[in-house]
Amino acid sequence: MSTMPEQGEPRSFRRFHVEAISEDRGDELDGIYGISGGVDSALETFRYVGAGDADVSMRGAEVEGTRAGRMDARAEHIVFWIGDGSAVVEDLGDGSRLHPVPGHPYVLSASSSYAFETDTRKITILHLSDRVLRAALACRGRFVRGPLVFGQQPDIEVALGPLRAIIRTRAPQVMDGRIDEDQRLALNAEIADAVIDAFPLVDAEEPEPTTSAARAAAWLRDHAQQAVTLRDVADAVGLSERGVQSAMRRAYGESPMERLRAERLEGAHRDLVAGGEGVRVSETARRWHLTHLGRFAASYAERYGEQPSETLRRARQRSAD
Repeated sequence: MSTMPEQGEPRSFRRFHVEAISEDRGDELDGIYGISGGVDSALETFRYVGAGDADVSMRGAEVEGTRAGRMDARAEHIVFWIGDGSAVVEDLGDGSRLHPVPGHPYVLSASSSYAFETDTRKITILHLSDRVLRAALACRGRFVRGPLVFGQQPDIEVALGPLRAIIRTRAPQVMDGRIDEDQRLALNAEIADAVIDAFPLVDAEEPEPTTSAARAAAWLRDHAQQAVTLRDVADAVGLSERGVQSAMRRAYGESPMERLRAERLEGAHRDLVAGGEGVRVSETARRWHLTHLGRFAASYAERYGEQPSETLRRARQRSAD
């Protein structure tokens, strides 16, 4: 399998390419997915391609034939969706079984083991390091002890629509080795955010925040629906205004007011996803102190891949069905 960067590409960037006949996929590819004991299959052809860096990469497989096997715990979390056919994936920890629907993304947590049976010609795969997902959670003031375990998201339209939109628009950049390091870091963070928005954390245990920055982030999350000033944040954590700004810049790369706006956007998003009788975009924005509707709509679309009105419209359609 080719995993070396091409000339002119950064060393952190890799391309993946395997073409094989029958079961001869090679030990290296099985190692990527933690597959133990090989794969029982009736393969005629197999093609696997992809690119990305150590934190985020896009992969795709085209197969003629069926596969069955076991995937042990691995270094990366995997979001995947099949393009056709059928599959069954069993979580060997809790015994739950997935029956993937074509086009619907699912998540496989890095620390979990799975058994699988597939009869599909095409599968698309997004790999994310544990590090990039924990960094995205830390930027929200969330610190998880132990492994990150994600649950599946049943609502493909409301919760997964933004994820699919971001993957569709950003996949060419993920696979482009020419973009610079800063662009790639921002790209990876955006995709990690979309994955965290799409899939719920299961039994996420969050310790009490200990650093000034973490306490400030937690306080902002708890008070996002209130009128808040920088002085309020500083008083809450016992720092000067300059001190709390510096602490959050060092820890999260953002100011307290930037974090407050992000928390308010997330709160408005939750309310619109929930929908309900009498919910209006303008009233939701005002309730979260997002008073400039034009800026709210633009920021919302940038973060969630759609306008607030689209989220609310789908929530209403779901309630009516």
